[in-house]
Amino acid sequence: MGKKLFVVEARRLLPLLFLLVLLVSLSVYDSFRASPTVVPQEVAKGNEVSFTTADKGERKERPTFRLAVDQQGWMEVAEAWSVNLPQYPFQPQHEIALFALHAEVQKIQSVSKGEAELEVKVQVGPKKDFFHAVTMPIADVMLEAGETTWTFVDKKGTILEQFTVGEVAETIADETPQK
Repeated sequence: MGKKLFVVEARRLLPLLFLLVLLVSLSVYDSFRASPTVVPQEVAKGNEVSFTTADKGERKERPTFRLAVDQQGWMEVAEAWSVNLPQYPFQPQHEIALFALHAEVQKIQSVSKGEAELEVKVQVGPKKDFFHAVTMPIADVMLEAGETTWTFVDKKGTILEQFTVGEVAETIADETPQK
């Protein structure tokens, strides 16, 4: 009997080798990918009430800002926002308090825009479920006669809130120490 020789050409094995590599890589990829687990719905037991969730998600809170020019305003903001403020010796004749809810005060700039107009630009960083209470010298941010415009901006310069205080400045001017 003669010996038979089995010959396989390499170029015919390359496509099979390529398919084998693809199959192995797909298997490895599938083992790394987490499959979602299915949680069975629970049936209400006893006095429990079954419910269906119609929608859920997070609500984005817009930052809110308040000024306190006296002790009563200081306490009103604390009560309205349900925050416990420390026993800070707030002196309304020398300073003004700024409260920020859902934001952190980062920088305050005071820019004069004429004799009877002042702009106070407050840069804030939005923070969820956060409040910040700051005090500043009243002489730096309020005019004796005129209007003060408070502008609250984020890091990009987008105006979050803006309001003008004129009447308060006149009542504060009586209490502001003269230089």
